[in-house]
Amino acid sequence: MAFKGMNPEEGREIAMSISETGQKIMEIVGDMTPIVNGVEWVGADYDTYREEWNTFMGGPVANLVNGLQEKGKALEAHAEQQDTTSNQG
Repeated sequence: MAFKGMNPEEGREIAMSISETGQKIMEIVGDMTPIVNGVEWVGADYDTYREEWNTFMGGPVANLVNGLQEKGKALEAHAEQQDTTSNQG
């Protein structure tokens, strides 16, 4: 009989890595915010750039991080389901 399903421990490890990657991305990109806000630049162009940066952080970056966390949780749930299924048979 061929193996069918997932190795739950491996699934959990990968799920954790996915979630941790999202956190690292937020930290790395978030570390740039004080740098962006601290640039010596005065005027409307800078105000617009800072506003765009903050929108970028609150939009695409936050969506990416949330997506990675959701995918990590989904993989963790699949690993739990695999455990349940394997323990029934």
